[in-house]
Amino acid sequence: MRLESNFVQKQQQKQTMKLAMTQQLSQSIAMLQFTTADLTAFLEDKALENPLIEVVSGADISTDYSYTKRKNSNTEFDWLDQVPDTKTTLSEALKEQLSLMTLKPVQKIVVLYLIESLDEAGYLTADLSAVKEALLISEAQVLEGLDILQSMEPAGVGARDARECILLQIDRTLAGPEIAYEVIRDYFTLFAEKKWKKISADLNVSLAEIQVVSDYIQTLSPKPGAEFESERVQYVTPDLILLQNGEELQVSLAKQFQPELRFQEDYYKMMQATQEKDVAAFLKEKTGEFDWLLKGLQQRESTLKRVGKAIVAHQYAFFTQEGHHLEPLTLKEIAEELDVHESTVSRAVNGKYIETSSGVYELKYFFSSGLQKKTTDPNEEGDISSNTIKHYLKEMVENEDKRKPLSDQKIVDFLAEKDIDVSRRAIAKYRTELKIPASSKRKRFD
Repeated sequence: MRLESNFVQKQQQKQTMKLAMTQQLSQSIAMLQFTTADLTAFLEDKALENPLIEVVSGADISTDYSYTKRKNSNTEFDWLDQVPDTKTTLSEALKEQLSLMTLKPVQKIVVLYLIESLDEAGYLTADLSAVKEALLISEAQVLEGLDILQSMEPAGVGARDARECILLQIDRTLAGPEIAYEVIRDYFTLFAEKKWKKISADLNVSLAEIQVVSDYIQTLSPKPGAEFESERVQYVTPDLILLQNGEELQVSLAKQFQPELRFQEDYYKMMQATQEKDVAAFLKEKTGEFDWLLKGLQQRESTLKRVGKAIVAHQYAFFTQEGHHLEPLTLKEIAEELDVHESTVSRAVNGKYIETSSGVYELKYFFSSGLQKKTTDPNEEGDISSNTIKHYLKEMVENEDKRKPLSDQKIVDFLAEKDIDVSRRAIAKYRTELKIPASSKRKRFD
């Protein structure tokens, strides 16, 4: 019986230690995956449960960094310039206009109801018959309220579809070609699909005249409420900083933005002075938790720095040579080089940013699949970055003859002349990612 008791005790102790190790490992993994903001929130939650932990947040700066290059012109970066202005919402702007109008009470009620029925783009989402029933008014009163709403700024607000939105804007301006209203009113779908020959024949106008209409329509907004959209701005702060010293690139942690853990020594000594067993056990548990959090934080910083250095080494030419494209790079390559699991690299680059002299980039930006490059030279690299393919694609489209735009197959053929082997399907995919329309939609008739 005595041996069995000891066995149970050891088994329980082993299970408890194993559980603690699993939780600590999970915690360490989570800390690596967290963005700076999430990490700070996580540590602050831990501090609420553990009086021995003090969290000192990184620099309280909101910065709207983008994924692409931002030129600094060698001038000092003004952080305050990056704080967004507080914008008036579409609803507020319309209600302000309404308050300045001399209207009957029922008209104001109808317009207010319609304003509350707009989506962020400025389109009316409510069915007019439903408005009539909800407000117990006549159809004529609903239409009258809609006319008032559609007379407000921005032009096109209160439209029920894209066609009506464009017509409202054409009707408001005198700058467009005479046939624009008729083209959109009677041939909207054909016009949007660029099936212009029928329009040309029906209206007895040239394709060049319809091209003028198209150019004019491009100046109008299909989403009149877009300027008022109150999207939640996603702020990021750099985790790493890249500095160039001659030909040497140096990667360091952006410590000023990262949360810091501090041990509450005074509280610990005060509690320890009580010499109570329960307090001693409590302090031991909370001290252990602090140590593990500190270790996890240091491990996170070490991994980020190692991954950042490896990425910079692989993309050295991109950082040091103007206009150089990214080299093909995979998570697996970095993982093998650092002798870590691929998932570790994935967690380290996702949502983490590096500040450079040319802007701030998310670390995962530097990873790109490689496409095969035909070559007979055994000393020449056989892969080319998909980002480089996109660069060539964008460049070719920008310089093409718009009267005879390049088809996807023609782009494939041109790349083949550069010894780049890529399929037409891949070009179509990259073109979609770059938001470049198909050749039929890019064609001009002037």
